Amino acid sequence: MRQPETKLKRRSARGILLFILSFSALLWSCKREDLEEGNRHLESTVILISFDGFRWDYLERADTPNLDYLVQNGVQAQALIPVFPSKTFPNHMSIITGQYPENHGIVSNRMYDPLFDAFFWIGAESEPARDGRWYEGEPLWITAEKQGQIAATMFWPGSDAEIRGIRPTHWSYYDGTISREERINRVLSWLDLPRDRRPTFITTYFEETDNWGHEYGPDDPQVDSVVQALDGTVGALLDSLRIREYLDRINLILTSDHGMTGLSRQRVVFLDDYIDLETVTVVDWSPVTAILPAEGLEDTVYHALDGAHPNLSVYRKEELPERFHYRNHRRITPIICVADEGWSVTSHEYFDTHVDVYSGGTHGYDNRLPSMHGIFIAYGPAFKDDLMVRPFMNIHIYELICHILKLNPAQNDGSLDSVMVVLEE
Repeated sequence: MRQPETKLKRRSARGILLFILSFSALLWSCKREDLEEGNRHLESTVILISFDGFRWDYLERADTPNLDYLVQNGVQAQALIPVFPSKTFPNHMSIITGQYPENHGIVSNRMYDPLFDAFFWIGAESEPARDGRWYEGEPLWITAEKQGQIAATMFWPGSDAEIRGIRPTHWSYYDGTISREERINRVLSWLDLPRDRRPTFITTYFEETDNWGHEYGPDDPQVDSVVQALDGTVGALLDSLRIREYLDRINLILTSDHGMTGLSRQRVVFLDDYIDLETVTVVDWSPVTAILPAEGLEDTVYHALDGAHPNLSVYRKEELPERFHYRNHRRITPIICVADEGWSVTSHEYFDTHVDVYSGGTHGYDNRLPSMHGIFIAYGPAFKDDLMVRPFMNIHIYELICHILKLNPAQNDGSLDSVMVVLEE
């Protein structure tokens, strides 16, 4: 007898549902087997995360349970000391190469190369920042790739460029509109790759603390809210690593490139009070002023500026303090001025036509200043538990990661001995 059409539909629907459930169970079983297989063959792995402009003391001001978990179960430095000048590109390149700016060549966020007769500047689509000829150090992703390991960069200043003809296996052009969640998901997707395609060295980068610090100054409560949001992103990463049973098998290193200090329109040095700006090229303005005098006018400009303002130190390139490691590169201009903490250098015209500048916060000052110091937090099988160590310079991180990944480091200015205390071994 022919069954009613409704019964046939119900049976058909039940069959489809059973098929879907069975197929889903099979997929999950395969996925779980893949994860278990991946766990068995997980190579020594480092995820390096940068929080741009995250000052060393922000952790003391905000509710950060996930960062606190890493601190309590890993290693924290009292502070991470940047290189001079304490700006974004020079310091990210020093972290990733282990070199001072005078050796890796990125001496500022804005610079002039007399050999190239060209300017370098930073920005989301800056052509010079994507041009490998500017980068003279060997980033760790190149060190890894040259020695048969796989590297991945979900953003890092300098990673937009093909350097020495090499890129990481996985990389993306910087795009500030990509959310924190998307960046973390990209990192996780690389960890989920088969063993022969999975990276052992991964970077990612978050710019919010720098952006908000510039806008509102480091002491504004809104900066604390940004720190809490970043802590939530860290929590999402930790939860995802727990699900994969990777959390205790992957090494996480959280850093920042520099700190931040407050500004005021009452603390400004006007360069044109002392020199004719038509006789110089000001390559970079503030707080480290890079001046290229017209031919034959170096002495005139230097003597006009030296001692002219009590909050501005003026140096010939070759007389800069040795501790800056900032003398021996053609991109360092003949005259360098360094403003005191919280002071800015500008011209009357720019000051008068930009009524919102020189408030909020900035960085770039003497790297010895505590306000310029960042963070270092490390967690994973390579690191000790619940350990606080003295401040150290960021140039040592390159050697540290090379040691963990069993890589032979390229020539650099860092020292593994300077950070050996953080290692479990």
